[in-house]
Amino acid sequence: MENDFQSAPKRFWQTIRRLRRGKRGSIQDVYSKGGTLLTSTEEVIGRWKEHFEELLNPTTPSM
Repeated sequence: MENDFQSAPKRFWQTIRRLRRGKRGSIQDVYSKGGTLLTSTEEVIGRWKEHFEELLNPTTPSM
């Protein structure tokens, strides 16, 4: 890091700023089919499971 400070100060300060911020995850709101906000981890996981089951196993209308 000391070498970066002397040879590439811009990269050094970018690294310092990134490390000071820490890890930030992006959190998206997840809603049920009825439109209520899901707050618990289990509810969110269940909704994602439901979503992907519908996506990967579509029901075809009978003709």
